[in-house]
Amino acid sequence: MMRILAAVAAALAIGLGSPVQAATSVSVPLVVDLAHLERLMAAELGLDEQGRGRLSADRCNLVDLADLELAMVDRRLEVSLGLNAYTGVQAFGRCRGPGTIASRLHLEMKPTIAAGGGAVVFKAEGAELRRPDGSAGLLSRPSRTLADNLIVPRLERVIVDVSGLLTAVDGLIEEFMPMGADPAPRLSERGRLTGVSGESDGLRVQIAFAVRAPEPDPAAELFAEPPLRAEEQLEWQRVEDELDGFLTVLIARMASQVDDRELQLDFLSLLLDTRQRIAEALIEDDPVTDPVRALFLDAWSGLRPLLTRMEPLGVADDQDLRLAGFIAAGDALSALDALGPEFGLEISREGLRRLARLLMAGDAPVSFTPLPLIEDPALRGLFGLDPDGPTIGPGLPSLKWWQRLMPVAYARVLPLAEALRGVVARPAILDEYLDLVAQLLDALYEEHMDNGSRIPAEYRELFHPLVRATAWRESCWRHYVGAVDEPRVIRSPVGAIGMMQIMGRVWRGVYDVNRLEAELEYNIAAGIEILEHYLVDYAIRRGEHQHPGGLDNLVRATYAAYNGGPRHLSRHRNPDTPASLRAIDEAFWEEFVLIRDEGWPPVSRCFSVNN
Repeated sequence: MMRILAAVAAALAIGLGSPVQAATSVSVPLVVDLAHLERLMAAELGLDEQGRGRLSADRCNLVDLADLELAMVDRRLEVSLGLNAYTGVQAFGRCRGPGTIASRLHLEMKPTIAAGGGAVVFKAEGAELRRPDGSAGLLSRPSRTLADNLIVPRLERVIVDVSGLLTAVDGLIEEFMPMGADPAPRLSERGRLTGVSGESDGLRVQIAFAVRAPEPDPAAELFAEPPLRAEEQLEWQRVEDELDGFLTVLIARMASQVDDRELQLDFLSLLLDTRQRIAEALIEDDPVTDPVRALFLDAWSGLRPLLTRMEPLGVADDQDLRLAGFIAAGDALSALDALGPEFGLEISREGLRRLARLLMAGDAPVSFTPLPLIEDPALRGLFGLDPDGPTIGPGLPSLKWWQRLMPVAYARVLPLAEALRGVVARPAILDEYLDLVAQLLDALYEEHMDNGSRIPAEYRELFHPLVRATAWRESCWRHYVGAVDEPRVIRSPVGAIGMMQIMGRVWRGVYDVNRLEAELEYNIAAGIEILEHYLVDYAIRRGEHQHPGGLDNLVRATYAAYNGGPRHLSRHRNPDTPASLRAIDEAFWEEFVLIRDEGWPPVSRCFSVNN
């Protein structure tokens, strides 16, 4: 498996005022790790899954191989291989010789760039045989001859071929760099290998290519860039959908391959935060520029280190350099962006699909849209949730509009959620309404806690008031607003739905977006699961209670993440948090304390006799 290290673009000077823009060189270092080299060498030697093999010159001269080991020493690759050599001559139908000779072959392999710049090849130097314990000693010349003739030539045939990777990166650069009105190609020098050396964890190879910025348009510089036209805005929204689907598929694929729960949760955190940012970008008024480029680069800056952390776990099948090609392409795009705005990156649906195909090959979907809106059991499993969805009672027909005038009368014969379905809170029934909501919150809370809650016992007393306070802060315990005979589900400007104000854009796949709106009890049950996820998998796991403030921090951090996504977890104790967010957190805390201490929310904040 190969891992790309940090990509840093080295820009050459561009001649100001010149009618032709100069080419700018970019170099991306990548590392071929020892595990990948060992796989290549084992295959060339014919070693089996147990690392054993046999090579023979004839029936009387053969060598058994075992225990292949690689290491980087003095910037070169050192190979060590256990040998059992059988040497002799055939006489009277039998092999005559000294018998089995055990030893270890040690040699250095010098890496160089092959002609054409598309592969790394090796030259053996300093080969020697030692005793099995590694000590020097006299070993038979026939054994050395077998090693020189059977083993060394095979090791010198090992090739790290990255020509396909280079072609794929070239194609992506051309896809992501817009042509504009300038007919000249942006990629003025195709990718090639320019250097290789040994590092402690593998081979460092330099991939170099050159790009040319489009010629500036003097007329465009005279005017401020106008807001996007309606059709342009619609197109970038479609590309944002594609980016959402692209990241969901890739992150779910990567997270499912690791047993490291910390790494899984970091993948999922990146997914939630990126979806949150996409949802926020979608409501921006009159954007001047396409926001997808920034979203892509932000997502990549979070994704690449997580992919790098996968390497020592040995979980990604990188026999054909898929992961390496995927990371190399993303790093190359990031390096191009670092050159400056004149080079530009144009994120397209086809570009994202090309990038995905580098990693997924034939498994890559034709399109990542339309986005699925129902529950995905596999995705719920990654979040540590029941694949079958939140546990709630069976649904019943909704009340008629006139029955919603007195929901308390029907609460005696219907489940609580059904008695509240379609009911708009208003002064005439406020006490009964809030009492029914409190009962429903408690019932779903108890059902959740009785069905395998992961909250440690010492923190459970925080959770009940946290659920009630979150529902109050988010919606004032309302799922419906509007006229009594035409209720509509409450929805925020960024698309948060229902009593628990769950963003379907962020939590799609984990929850059924339509049910979040149509079923009050499903909305509440989902909110409870999300709160537990943030409390257990983020606030407690990251030790928020170990900072000044103690256990109170767990409540503050959980709500901050619920309100803004995982990246907001510690905003409550960050002095640089904007005043608007700090006000939200303080208002929530005041309501939490009141609900914890008195069991009831500050009703006057949301409802009055003048409603």
